[in-house]
Amino acid sequence: MKKDRFITERFQIGRRQIHWFLFAVTASALLVRLMVAYATVHHYDLNYYVNWSAGVNQNLFGAYNRIESLDYPPLFLFPLFITGKLMTLPLVGEIQGLQMLVLKGWQILFDTATIPLIYAVLHRESRLLAAAGAALWAVNPTVIVNSSYWGQTDSIMLFLLALSFWLLNERRPVVSGIVMTLACLMKFQSLYFAPIFALFLLTKFSPKRIAMTIGAGAVTGLTVFMPFMAHSGWKLPFEIYLGGFAQYQDASLNAFNYFTACGLNMKHSSGLLLGGISADMVSAAVMVLSVVMLSFLYFTATEKSPWLLCFLFIQTIFMFTTRMHERYQIPAVLFSLLACLHHRSRELFVSYLAVTAVTFLNHFLVLEYVLSGKAMPGFFEVICVLMSYVNLFVYMMTVYHTVRLLYRYGHFHFAGAFKCVLPERWRKYVPDYKNRQSSHKL
Repeated sequence: MKKDRFITERFQIGRRQIHWFLFAVTASALLVRLMVAYATVHHYDLNYYVNWSAGVNQNLFGAYNRIESLDYPPLFLFPLFITGKLMTLPLVGEIQGLQMLVLKGWQILFDTATIPLIYAVLHRESRLLAAAGAALWAVNPTVIVNSSYWGQTDSIMLFLLALSFWLLNERRPVVSGIVMTLACLMKFQSLYFAPIFALFLLTKFSPKRIAMTIGAGAVTGLTVFMPFMAHSGWKLPFEIYLGGFAQYQDASLNAFNYFTACGLNMKHSSGLLLGGISADMVSAAVMVLSVVMLSFLYFTATEKSPWLLCFLFIQTIFMFTTRMHERYQIPAVLFSLLACLHHRSRELFVSYLAVTAVTFLNHFLVLEYVLSGKAMPGFFEVICVLMSYVNLFVYMMTVYHTVRLLYRYGHFHFAGAFKCVLPERWRKYVPDYKNRQSSHKL
């Protein structure tokens, strides 16, 4: 016992040990993801990538004219160009497992890169907590299923979003703006985080740096879009973003949210709810109210945390707006992990576990029947409704604990809080951090 106590007291985690641990976790996670990708041969949604990569190889910048099913923003077409080249190799054509690695490769690489990124985001709080966060992401079942089993591109978007808000937190707004623009050029869903990014950008930096950030983002967007617009016309950005949103007209697409709980899963978004109100009307109202709620919380709360606000906002959007797929809750997994470790909250850690469990089951149930080729049984809808009520409970728990953390240092009057939009040298806006409550620590 004395020997064990002596070893425990002398044991310290240094930078070198952490780096070796991070290397081991990242390498192990990459091998697991590659193994899962190689072993799970299917073409559900991956057929799109096969067709897109072939079309991109024929004419990269004219791809939108040649490929009817192409509804992604243009950034993903550049890695797809390399994917198309690899798909033409004879060895890849002969071995289905290699085809899976090629088609899921970019998703796996960015998912794996998120592991050291999480450590970088959290390491100033605690190297031990940062290493724990990286390890939790390495073994998170939802992200492994999403990127390695299914082959979806959500992991690329998550990496760019986390990197963007980290850079913004590190007071590097110009680079952060470029990365946020790249995230929006990668997936439409990144636009949901634009209001949060705008609030932090407009209230924490000087007018000069704000202008530089907006300019850098605009230049990045035009640089990526212009070659494609030269072939497909100046309306291309509107056709991609507005057309992609209008493509799915269902209130819910197997998502565990409010509309599925109301019996509108895979039904048109014009479907009526209680009182003769359509799902689209509820969705539009929630979208507006969510931005208002976000602004109110930001200006009045003393804990202005991008991780907390991103977690709460995307949870609200997923639960109460239409056209949500089962995959669209996955950003909540990342931001709940970052929030609970950054703020050392036991309650939010439980929320992270709950969101992980719900999103994993949502992925699993859909893939179970789609990939097996079986028709959706009658009890599938019953499970979706029940799990939607569970997810609504998780959401309420999320709101309660997130708001508590946002206001744990007190609050500001809403009108007075608008001082924070002034240039920094004119502000007198310093929250009182003296009364930090230890009850929120892990």
